[in-house]
Amino acid sequence: MNEISLADYHQQIEDAIEDGRYEEAVAHGRHILKTYPKCISAYWQLGKVMLEAGQNEQATDMFQRVLSADPEHMLAWVGMSEVAR
Repeated sequence: MNEISLADYHQQIEDAIEDGRYEEAVAHGRHILKTYPKCISAYWQLGKVMLEAGQNEQATDMFQRVLSADPEHMLAWVGMSEVAR
């Protein structure tokens, strides 16, 4: 099995989001959360990809999870404002 650093895995998710490969990005984010269920950055990335995919309800859920762990997470607040718009 290939090993990859968490930072590199997050970058792969970002690349998938930029390329519009939303299902792939979601699958990778969920895979990270299976191993690291408290990984705030994975929740944020899932919120980001769900927002990009037009899944506002799911994006809101992910951003709220981030904000419950880190109420000052600026990017999650930005995501929430995008959902509200």
